[in-house]
Amino acid sequence: MKKGKILITGGLGFIFSHVTEYFVKKGYEVVVMDNKSTGSHPEIIDDSFKYIDIHIADPEIIDAVMDENPDYVIHAAAMSDVDYSIRESYRTLKKNIMGNIHMFEACRHLPNLKKFIYVSTDEVYGECENRKKEDDMIFPKNPYSCSKAVGSLLRITYENTYEQLKNKTAETRFCNVFGSRQDKRKIMPAIKESIENGYSIPLHNEGTGYREYIYVKNIPPAIELILEKGNETYNVTLNDGLTVRQLIEKAEKITGKKVTIHPNNRPGMDMKYQMDNARIIELGWKPSYTFEEGLKEYLCEK
Repeated sequence: MKKGKILITGGLGFIFSHVTEYFVKKGYEVVVMDNKSTGSHPEIIDDSFKYIDIHIADPEIIDAVMDENPDYVIHAAAMSDVDYSIRESYRTLKKNIMGNIHMFEACRHLPNLKKFIYVSTDEVYGECENRKKEDDMIFPKNPYSCSKAVGSLLRITYENTYEQLKNKTAETRFCNVFGSRQDKRKIMPAIKESIENGYSIPLHNEGTGYREYIYVKNIPPAIELILEKGNETYNVTLNDGLTVRQLIEKAEKITGKKVTIHPNNRPGMDMKYQMDNARIIELGWKPSYTFEEGLKEYLCEK
């Protein structure tokens, strides 16, 4: 017997393809809505879940979600490339914000809804001199993070306004997730490519950008925990923070191989993201992998 019906937007993407497979194995009826955009993994499509080819910015998605009538909704779909959002700000903002509006509109009409999770990012905080808590001010500083911050505000607005969504929404803010299926333009796959094939990677702003990192296999159980118990915003991080230079040094130490780099500048780049994780730990989150364990598994897998 199925545990319930979960609808996942962006369920073919890097992170949420893992989430899709996780919930299939857990015995849920899974529906994925995804338009197979850059970075998606259509190779995972099989008869273990239902796949619907649709864009979140298409207004028809409202009726499509309502027709499925799921118990749970996870809205992860977005145009998430920061560099692209800087080049194509209008398109990124329009598509992501309209997608957010469509999903909140659909969910307020679902009679059987138990939980709606909106997937956001640590980037909504902007520069983080201190570890940011979920109730701290959001201060997005690039078009992508701005579009995600709009979704954060929509969640507050819709839950406050519509009785159907009272205590039925939650939000995640991930730090930098890494692991298999990640877009090779991102820093961790680029480091792996350099180690394996001698590829030279761009070192933005002299490698001084500081980020917290988490292994992708830690994400699905965190999502499940929030589906079951959460109704707030949750920073998802293990507080393993490194500059890019430190990350490269760690990768070189684990593999015994050299990473080739060349200097580059990235406009609009926030230099430091860090978050407080006390709330999700108090909820009962027990990550399966430490950063070191995840990094070693990722870098050494073929």
